[in-house]
Amino acid sequence: MADTKSINRLRDHLEMMKRELGHTTDQIKQLERNDKKRSDWNEFDNIKGTSINELREHQSELVKEISKVQKEIRKYRSKSLLVAELAVLPAVFLLIVFSGIFDIADKSPASSPILKTRYLTENLRGDTIDTWKSWRLVDNTLNVNILKSPRVTDHQLRIIRDAISSERTVQFDDYLVHKGPKGSQSTYYVGWAGALKSVQTQTKYNLPSNFNFISTPGGEGDIIITLSNVRDSDGYTGYTKSITEDNEILKSFITIYDISNLTDEQLATIVRHEFGHALGLGHSTAPEDLMAPTIDMTIPYITECNVAAIVDLYDGNEAAQTVCEK
Repeated sequence: MADTKSINRLRDHLEMMKRELGHTTDQIKQLERNDKKRSDWNEFDNIKGTSINELREHQSELVKEISKVQKEIRKYRSKSLLVAELAVLPAVFLLIVFSGIFDIADKSPASSPILKTRYLTENLRGDTIDTWKSWRLVDNTLNVNILKSPRVTDHQLRIIRDAISSERTVQFDDYLVHKGPKGSQSTYYVGWAGALKSVQTQTKYNLPSNFNFISTPGGEGDIIITLSNVRDSDGYTGYTKSITEDNEILKSFITIYDISNLTDEQLATIVRHEFGHALGLGHSTAPEDLMAPTIDMTIPYITECNVAAIVDLYDGNEAAQTVCEK
């Protein structure tokens, strides 16, 4: 009972923060619109004494707090489910025992009873993915230059290219990441090319879905990927830096560290993650999502929500958030 009250209290708090997040986001968008058409900076640079930078900081704090509360709700729900399962075990045991006695005493050929059960999973929607800035392409092609150290193998290069250019899809049960009941499935993408080519909608700016690989020692290319055998001093596996002007990405630099000690799956996953940043995505509040700050390797592929966030971004929604449907 106490856990139910705790979950309800956390849900109320979560809804209140979501409303506040929506209100704060609307204020930021209002200031950004005003900034584009202002004639006097002092007239539009704040709302009720709050600057746009303060609003963005508050927005970031709300997103972190929402993620924290969602994790607390999941923890309470897992605990409640365990208690319920333990409470049912004695009844199940008795049912098995008495079923055995009945089978021994009754030798008639009557058919065995059919036992029906049902269950409910509650989907805690509301996880978000941040969008930042987009490429402004005349077509849909980005040139990717991979700079490798001598110890990088051709096999590793194939893994990296596949994580970017593959058009393969895989299906996974939503139950694995607590996004739905057993039997419901979602589509995941092995490479960004396939993920973005799956989009059947027109966006304000061209979606980059064609990636041309080059290999030169200089700085040629739109996205430069450096493969290093050095371990990052802060413990990071990957790092992405983008050069921007106004709301446009001009060039992106990806560094993958300690590559010799990464498994094939880890290498592919970190490339997918960092390439998402290079395309303009921020981090996700869903801990199991590819774009989470710390990557959960349960399903290390590009999600439908990642694709939706890219579509939002290239439809002109820079520095915003996409709410995941699952």
